[in-house]
Amino acid sequence: MNYNVPRNVPQNVSQDNMEDQIISLIQKNNKISTEKMAMILGVSSKTVKRRIKEMERVNYIGRGSNGHWEISEEG
Repeated sequence: MNYNVPRNVPQNVSQDNMEDQIISLIQKNNKISTEKMAMILGVSSKTVKRRIKEMERVNYIGRGSNGHWEISEEG
């Protein structure tokens, strides 16, 4: 038996499509947490945070549960 097989491998979420999915989730609920986004997308919250950091249009305004996401128009 091979014990080095990874477990809980995320679903095949296209990296290009993930940005659109994150934006869609934020548009539906601008107070959604990165943990909840990760659950919906089937990836880790660290992956979601990394992807959001790469997205110049998406910003978190405020702190913690009092904050919200904002999406700026593409320029």
